Amino acid sequence: MQIWRGDAFAVDDEGRRGAIAQLSGASEDLVQDRLWEVMPSLEQRFGCEITHISGVTALIYDRGDHFAEHSDGGGDDGAPSEVRRRRVSLVIALNDGAGERPEFTGGELEFFDAAVPAAADGSEPVTVVRSSPGLLIAFHSSMIHRVAPVSDGRRYSLALWALACGG
Repeated sequence: MQIWRGDAFAVDDEGRRGAIAQLSGASEDLVQDRLWEVMPSLEQRFGCEITHISGVTALIYDRGDHFAEHSDGGGDDGAPSEVRRRRVSLVIALNDGAGERPEFTGGELEFFDAAVPAAADGSEPVTVVRSSPGLLIAFHSSMIHRVAPVSDGRRYSLALWALACGG
């Protein structure tokens, strides 16, 4: 997986380890169509106009896989247009990491009260979200967050971004 590093996209196995699955076009369309149904509520909640939804990224995290502290967008004027246009990050949990008999342990989505990823490194998260099937997690794309290492099992999720017009 490549992530924006401030001046280019790069792969950093220490920062992120996991796999990406390819969804069929019909599956991507279904996910995006369902998200458009809730977009008016998200626009109101986040105070922004959404004109596009990104493609779907299907993520698979096995034991030891993680994604270090990062943001999905923000004030980097040198970032690609799609990254600059991100307003709301959307994560859809596909399997159970929170129930009495979870399919995986670890892999929590953690949020930090920090302005930059380096400031969050080693600090305690302010919010921790454990996955349950179908849960939609929406947050400002500039918010610093991470996926904690998966301890056991396999975590499945979808990631998308609600985009504003222009660049």
